[in-house]
Amino acid sequence: MTSRILFTLALAAPLAVACTDVSVEDELDTDETADLDGKADIGGTYTYFVIEPDLRRCAAPHCGGFWLDKVNASLTRCHDGRMQERCYVASLDIGALGMSEAGLDRVRDAIGGRQPVLVRGTFGRRTWPGVGVFGDFSPTEAWIGHGPNPADGPVVMIEASGVRCATWPCPSYREKKINGSATASLAEIGWDASGADDEAIGRAIAEVHGGLAIIAGRRYTVRGPGGTGKARTATQFWLRATDVKTCHVGGCSSQICSEQEGAISTCEWREEYACYADATCELQPDGECGWTPTAELETCLAGPQQQ
Repeated sequence: MTSRILFTLALAAPLAVACTDVSVEDELDTDETADLDGKADIGGTYTYFVIEPDLRRCAAPHCGGFWLDKVNASLTRCHDGRMQERCYVASLDIGALGMSEAGLDRVRDAIGGRQPVLVRGTFGRRTWPGVGVFGDFSPTEAWIGHGPNPADGPVVMIEASGVRCATWPCPSYREKKINGSATASLAEIGWDASGADDEAIGRAIAEVHGGLAIIAGRRYTVRGPGGTGKARTATQFWLRATDVKTCHVGGCSSQICSEQEGAISTCEWREEYACYADATCELQPDGECGWTPTAELETCLAGPQQQ
């Protein structure tokens, strides 16, 4: 049994008694083409776009920039006020994300590597001397896709509702439509539809219960002893790109691995400190700096304690 199944069972009644129905109407499956750009400062779900690199072969700035497509909408309002299926911008002010260079490189790599990436931000204009005026985009958020499957269905922001129930189905989640105002309570998220591995899905579940995640998916109904509840598959999911920490070795005996450069410690000597001389200080799966565990390091650290 995977960790995500155990986590779900801890929050709700056994799933064995529930069943699903995919032939249901989805009230969030509507076109948000209407110009809602003025609501950028009102809600936390507006001004989100799919971003892709422009792979056409012609001279910059006419080519080689980026395409932006408003999420959940058939048309997008471009920098010149025109409504198009998608908008071309010649430049991206990626520094507006406010990340370190390592964090920005991660976003650049995701976009350039054709990973599904969502950005939140605004269109502007930039004059290219002797050429003309082209679109420019300033993102304030970037969300990186983690599943191999294409996104299918409305795109929604997911958060934990805080509701706990003694039976199933239970409205444990809340969904908010991206670039729209519709909301709904959810009893279940079908993460397996994304095709992502257990580690990626585990991170997504942790993000939902500690903050937010964005998913695309289709509505279905779950039924159990508590009645019926709304649910949504996750054909694709995005997690917000955060700054990448740089890890440094510090301490009087070079025994500390942390994001603080030149970390200070007391200068007593312990035999196990010698083990870190050949160890790797880097970002760990939990997002914190630490010594990468290896068989050699574990054996070395255990040695002095056994003497």
